[in-house]
Amino acid sequence: EWFDQRLVWNASDFNGLTTLRLPCSKIWLPDIVLYNSADDYTQGYYQSKAMVDSNGHVFWPPPAKFRSSCKIDVTFFPFDDQLCKLKFGSWTYDAAQVNLTKRRDHVDMTNYIRSGEWHIVHIEIKRNDVTYPCCPEIYYPDVTIYVHIRRRVLYYLFNIIFPCIWLSILSLLGFWLPPDSGEKITLGITVLLAFSVFMLLIAESMPATSEMV
Repeated sequence: EWFDQRLVWNASDFNGLTTLRLPCSKIWLPDIVLYNSADDYTQGYYQSKAMVDSNGHVFWPPPAKFRSSCKIDVTFFPFDDQLCKLKFGSWTYDAAQVNLTKRRDHVDMTNYIRSGEWHIVHIEIKRNDVTYPCCPEIYYPDVTIYVHIRRRVLYYLFNIIFPCIWLSILSLLGFWLPPDSGEKITLGITVLLAFSVFMLLIAESMPATSEMV
């Protein structure tokens, strides 16, 4: 939402009309984009109508779906936490032309659908003023949403961790078998093959990254 002085009118001159719903293509819109978007910038927002008040207040709530890039740390997989961010800002305007502010300090989670893989630990919203080497006296504001998520481990416990523990116990039990028993070699080979299968499952479950393994 923002203020546009060109869209101010006297409601008494128009039969008390205080609110209009105008196509967004007919009014000025700020070029707010997701800087770390994983998609291209040609998709844009849904072209919904904007609500304009007689005092010049414009409210434009377009439905949108964002996908951002996030650096993954799999050091403690599957007991890992990830910190991702969504950085929103104007693509061309500086703070003197478009000054971004945050409406609230929290995110509305009313319509949030709980994920079976991730648990949201904390969400924080910060406003930043960024300068660039080309023009250090000009500030470019952005609003960054930091999302702290934690992986749910129940699936990995029952399908990977617990079976690997039982296989480790079976491999130790092989030392108690008589040396002349033919089942000792059979048990060792079976456990080795089972471990190979679970290594493939773990490799498929882990994100394909070489940052921290």
